[in-house]
Amino acid sequence: MSNINFVHGNRGQAFLEGVFILPVVVVLIFSVFWFAEVLLTWQQLVSAVRYGTDMIAYTTLSKEDIKKDIENYLTHRMIEGRRLDIKKIKEINVDIKEYKPMTFNIFEVSNVFDSVKGLVFPSAEMSSVSITYAYDMPRILWWAGKREFEIKTKLEVLAGSRRT
Repeated sequence: MSNINFVHGNRGQAFLEGVFILPVVVVLIFSVFWFAEVLLTWQQLVSAVRYGTDMIAYTTLSKEDIKKDIENYLTHRMIEGRRLDIKKIKEINVDIKEYKPMTFNIFEVSNVFDSVKGLVFPSAEMSSVSITYAYDMPRILWWAGKREFEIKTKLEVLAGSRRT
């Protein structure tokens, strides 16, 4: 019996397979880390929007004060952990609407229908907070023509009459 050793004949093939697979593996690993960073940024923005709607519902702060609080919540230098870039926040929009409690007078039928309209279509009476943040695309994707994309978050809250 003769021993045939195939190891020496396959070295070149294994090397070429490694050379072709390595860039694919590197791009996949890079993509996973980049996508995780995008998700983390989105989560931070959602958290800030929730913070803003809580301020609408439970405080009497003005729109400007709420905007400033949200901006500090995302970018202040004293934040431990990950801070967002203040230059990349495109817009913080705070829309506060007073929700008037319903009153019914059985003798005025038209007022009853106006009050019910607020129940059926509450979005007309809802306050909201929205944030738009510009996120950089990786350099490897600049060939697509865009260097950044926007992450938008919005949350609405049906706040009662605000406490004074």
